[in-house]
Amino acid sequence: MKIFGIGLSKTGTSSLASALQILGYRVYDNLGVETYARGDLSSVDLAVVDAHDALTDTPIPSFYRELDVRYPGSRFILTVRERDSWLQSCRKQFTQKLSEKQNDAHRRLFVDLYGTDVFDEHGFARGYDRFVDGVRQHFRDRPGDLLTMDIAAGDGWESLCAFLGKSVPDVPFPKANVTQVRWMDILSLVDIARQAGAELMRHRNGDSGGLLDRTLSALRRDDRLPAARKAAHRAIAKGLQKLNSDIPVLSRESDPVSFEARRRWNHFWLVDPLDGERAFRDGGNAFSVDLALIEDGRPIYGVVYAPADDRTYCGRMGKAAFCSERGGDLKPVTRVDAAPELHSTNADPASNLPMDVGASVALAMCSALGNARRSWTVESATNALLQTAAAHAVLNGAGMRVLTSDGTTEVVYNRPDLANVSLTIQRAT
Repeated sequence: MKIFGIGLSKTGTSSLASALQILGYRVYDNLGVETYARGDLSSVDLAVVDAHDALTDTPIPSFYRELDVRYPGSRFILTVRERDSWLQSCRKQFTQKLSEKQNDAHRRLFVDLYGTDVFDEHGFARGYDRFVDGVRQHFRDRPGDLLTMDIAAGDGWESLCAFLGKSVPDVPFPKANVTQVRWMDILSLVDIARQAGAELMRHRNGDSGGLLDRTLSALRRDDRLPAARKAAHRAIAKGLQKLNSDIPVLSRESDPVSFEARRRWNHFWLVDPLDGERAFRDGGNAFSVDLALIEDGRPIYGVVYAPADDRTYCGRMGKAAFCSERGGDLKPVTRVDAAPELHSTNADPASNLPMDVGASVALAMCSALGNARRSWTVESATNALLQTAAAHAVLNGAGMRVLTSDGTTEVVYNRPDLANVSLTIQRAT
């Protein structure tokens, strides 16, 4: 059974995609189009459809009739929104500048929906009404196959889970903000991680300058670790504040925040300014700066930076992943690309991801990119969630999944306890 989110853009499609991920489905949000012809299903990348359980946003709504025929027995979810509010949101996003960035296929798809590829209130209003009426007419004799949700008005887990036969999860229903957050430039995050990594290297090498330099030179290497971690945290916090001051930061060095306060957060940064403290202390290279943006409990952006090797991994969940070696240009990676072996272990290689105790958990997870196995486990004794979130986003961007230890659902990061969880990493089918 496939699940198709057939609501128009700006009706809560990303929130729906996040909710379906929380329920354990393999979700692809906003597939986009390279070619477009009305009613021609070859406009849709069916290989991606076949590889996922649920798909939402463009171009899925434009082909709900054809997908209904191609995938019998599927479920369809129509997200709707109060029209004036929807029009206001569309006015902000669908500008001439955005249209110029889109390909011809995307522009023609919009013209089919609204009569224009740039916001026009009359055209968008007519297109919205025409589309919603068409969906309801198509499913008029099959009410069990269509769910209509107004997420902005409060529809959430109860109606969605009842429709899909799922238990209601013990987390708030997601409210994703595409416009302000999902268009973030990942290169800005990479720069912040590299600045923090430079702080780690300065402190480890005793090159802090002035009084601090003279003080550190008299200390054991072990005692440099807290100062290095604090300096890296300050660099991260300063950079993220400039990037988006509205998103809170959770770090090993930040003040604790109760779950009762955190559970209302749709977005927050989850970072580890020094993952792999023993490697840092002992002069090894397997330590990293880990930086992840969490949206509704899921890491949607991630950067893992190893300053000793000047190696960077970064990715956007479900979209793409990149790697650079020795400070070179970022290059796309996939699940079949090689990555260097970073760690050794006495653990059973048939089940456990190779990982030295005290080395970076995030770097070990990223090393799975170059491993031929289909699945690995990461035991809870070796990691905390702030060490795994960034690598989770990178691996997912490369077509891999990071699941709970039973291998059934994606790991959720806004939870009462942020420490110690067993993970299973799986390659996509």
